[in-house]
Amino acid sequence: MDIEEVKLVVQEINDFIKSGLWFDFEIKQYLDGELSLHGGLSLSYPDIEIKFKDIFFVSLPMMWKTDTKETILNILEGEAEREISEKFQVEYLHYIFKFTPEDYPSNFGCIIAAKEISYNILKE
Repeated sequence: MDIEEVKLVVQEINDFIKSGLWFDFEIKQYLDGELSLHGGLSLSYPDIEIKFKDIFFVSLPMMWKTDTKETILNILEGEAEREISEKFQVEYLHYIFKFTPEDYPSNFGCIIAAKEISYNILKE
């Protein structure tokens, strides 16, 4: 995926998340270099599945809450990307994604370094 494709997918995910009153997230599965997250108003009946492929590293709680008035998912660029890349020695061609959880300090982030991102809407 190139950066423009990644930005488009991130924007589509954020647009969908903003349609909810709130969103909770959990790690659903990690298998063969692919991380699957579920999110929604109820984790028993999730609304969206977000997949990250070719994972380099993950730093996040198993479950977290988000405020849908905020932008929930970002792709780091510039200085923020450089700092994380150096700190975790992220390999070239991995994008750094950051979820913004509710009830955590502003400098806390759920961070995933991966080469690809995709999603599936589980409920209409």
